[in-house]
Amino acid sequence: MQKLPFSDPLVEDTKLSEDFKNLINRLFEIGITLEEATEEIEKLYISMTLKSCGGNRSRTARKLGIHRNTLISKIEKYKLDSGSENS
Repeated sequence: MQKLPFSDPLVEDTKLSEDFKNLINRLFEIGITLEEATEEIEKLYISMTLKSCGGNRSRTARKLGIHRNTLISKIEKYKLDSGSENS
């Protein structure tokens, strides 16, 4: 297994790891698909990042490590409010 070039917060933070496992267990109990679970997590993560970047799409895309056009597609797909800035 390849070592990540950064520390893994799920390994180093046992509380975070436990919280994440509890979330996954809850999603499993609800019976949603992996695709649905992934989309919900992605939607929330993008929304939080947009908010932390003041709605700036370019900065958000850089922070997420994706192309700006990909971000715009996901904003439209998830019907997210990108805030006041459209740069």
